[in-house]
Amino acid sequence: MLLRPTVLLAIVLFLCLPQRYCAAQDKSKIQFVKTGPDDFRSFSGTGVDSSTDAIILSDQGAVHFVGNQKGWFSYVYQRHTRIRILHKKAFRLATVEIGLHSRDNDAEVADNIAASIYNLENGAVVETRLDKKDIFEDKKSKYYTEKKFTLPAVREGSIIEYTYTITSDFYFNLPPWEFQSIEYPCLFSEYNVEIPQTLFYVVVRQGIHPYAIDKGSEGHGSYRVVQKESTGLTNMDRDLFVNANTVKHRWVMKDVPPLRIENYISTPHNYLDRIELQLSKTYNGQDTHDVMNTWRSATEELLKREDFGRPLYEDTEWLDELLDKITSGVNDPLQQAKAIYYYLQEHLTCTSHYDKYIRTTLRDVLKKNSGTVGDLNLLLVAMLHQKGFMADPVLLSTREYGFNLSKYPILDRLNYVIARLSLNGSVYYLDIAHPRLGFGQLAGNCYNGHARIISNKDSASVYFEADSLMEKRTTMVFISNGEKGMEGSYQSIMDPQASYDVRERISEIGEKEYFSRIQTAYGEDAVIRNTHLDSLDKKELPITVRYDFDLKQAPGVPMIYFNPFFGDGLRENPFRAADRKYPVEMNHATDDLYLFNLDIPAGYAVEELPKSAKVAFNGDQGSFEYLIAKQENTIQLRCRLKLNRASFSPDDYESLRDFYAFIVKKESEQIVLKKQ
Repeated sequence: MLLRPTVLLAIVLFLCLPQRYCAAQDKSKIQFVKTGPDDFRSFSGTGVDSSTDAIILSDQGAVHFVGNQKGWFSYVYQRHTRIRILHKKAFRLATVEIGLHSRDNDAEVADNIAASIYNLENGAVVETRLDKKDIFEDKKSKYYTEKKFTLPAVREGSIIEYTYTITSDFYFNLPPWEFQSIEYPCLFSEYNVEIPQTLFYVVVRQGIHPYAIDKGSEGHGSYRVVQKESTGLTNMDRDLFVNANTVKHRWVMKDVPPLRIENYISTPHNYLDRIELQLSKTYNGQDTHDVMNTWRSATEELLKREDFGRPLYEDTEWLDELLDKITSGVNDPLQQAKAIYYYLQEHLTCTSHYDKYIRTTLRDVLKKNSGTVGDLNLLLVAMLHQKGFMADPVLLSTREYGFNLSKYPILDRLNYVIARLSLNGSVYYLDIAHPRLGFGQLAGNCYNGHARIISNKDSASVYFEADSLMEKRTTMVFISNGEKGMEGSYQSIMDPQASYDVRERISEIGEKEYFSRIQTAYGEDAVIRNTHLDSLDKKELPITVRYDFDLKQAPGVPMIYFNPFFGDGLRENPFRAADRKYPVEMNHATDDLYLFNLDIPAGYAVEELPKSAKVAFNGDQGSFEYLIAKQENTIQLRCRLKLNRASFSPDDYESLRDFYAFIVKKESEQIVLKKQ
């Protein structure tokens, strides 16, 4: 079984007892580090890779809470970062984007923004400060805004330093902290939290590097909470002064190397050294309130939400007219479900594949013919349900978004929603956000492990494992002697994922360009003709790629060198690194069969023929066979690569690397024909 990165769950309990008021300490001021000439020294001999484009000198984050004007608490998040720019490829680090969320009348606020850039000129440090007028605000959507600034005068060798503060009422998730960068080494990374004992948080730790400091302590905080009260015709504010104990925690990592991105990894973010905090419970001094701390409670909350579950089951009669139109003349239940699926898929456009909620109303989605993946697939659930089908939403995280936890509902780790249809003893998983998916098919990035059915009757975990997705492909190449020389035919039958990829490719570049690029890959060795794609518009069927080709060769050449794979073989080992710390995560298990038949040209004989071979990988986890033989005037090859799994632990890496090295070497061998 594939081992996920180390994840620790810890639930911290807090108490709150209202006491007398005491003035809160000002924690908002951060002092910039004094930068001197010694800070521009070379990093050679320090263990830092000389090829790195930048070094994160220090990255510090802190969260504390304050009372707000809405009867409860807000958190204040501060960040202070220093980076040394070593190469122009890292100049983009001088542009800082601060994401701010909003909902209804609540909006996060960024302030205390300050930044400087330091350059060494003639032995002296020259500081250029950020001008406040160079801070810009860009409203990305109704719910998201970015504040952005770019430091001037950046050059190779510069040190940039910036700080900012975010005040937020959205305390359900505290800002996550990444101690590790994907691209750059980090010399010092620190995260501090101080939480009043009114809140219970789940702490999720991820990564493989040890903490230099991992220390908890107790503190004390004072808060002024303003409650709104209505007394007849007037409204008044009531101040509640709370003096409470706090729980503090400090995490520090030092000299953290960058995460080396390698082939076949779902997303680097799965393996970064990282901490997340999600609210589990609250305590108001009298009562404790659970906040989605189990999948059962999370399901109940989601089904009540106006932007998720409630619109699926309440006031959906208005869909009847459209449903009657879509299913008119269709009596079979499965065909009715398919009619609804394909109607929505063909009429609606997905505007975002990273939003699991309804961001408008289901009526508006139909009116505008567009919406997020949440809008589209939750509309599909509502329509199936209204037609009498047993349909429910399923929450998951896509591969590029990262894995989620099966034992605890961390909702920020879930970015995608699909529909689940139960019909006549069969279960179908549906997604209309991708217009080229057939009924009952999912895109490959949905195969990312745990997902959760959100239902008041049938809620449960379900797993979409890449290991369970076996993709078969059969390719046949036949070459014979024609009137004008050697000519052949090519045919490749693909399974659903490969067929989906081809349909996506055709939608982007067109069928003509698709085959034009195949021709380009052949170069001057061959000319393809009679191109065709079977079942391109039949989304539930596999695609077959077909074409004929003419081989170009000078007449009467003494030797013909022939690679039988025509570009379908592996040309290089995808696993180049000598070792690997992280799992190998392919998109699917593999069963590739390649059949080749060559009629030996008249006047030629076989001078050299590769030897047959067969090897197994880790027992029954995979195999490779290369069976080639000459029979009279024909050479026949049967080559099969099979991997029964898609995911492999780091312990399997060396043998997997050697296995692929053998395949690359074998598939590069040529048939040699000699003129008689």
